[in-house]
Amino acid sequence: MTDEPPARRPTSAFPRWGAIALPGCVLWGTVLGLFIGAFFGNFAIGTAIGAGLGVGVGLALLAAAIVIASAKA
Repeated sequence: MTDEPPARRPTSAFPRWGAIALPGCVLWGTVLGLFIGAFFGNFAIGTAIGAGLGVGVGLALLAAAIVIASAKA
């Protein structure tokens, strides 16, 4: 028997929030757009604009996560 410490799992450099940024932002943008569309009287346009904004924000957060992961590597 040896006195070696147990093997540790390597930690991922990619943040978890970066992995869920795009789908999470699309869903929240769609829901918020639906409510804004209901307020202004047009569900379809509000939902489309909300989803588009969600994609944009999600991609920006994903890009930030990639930059952080590359700086840690």
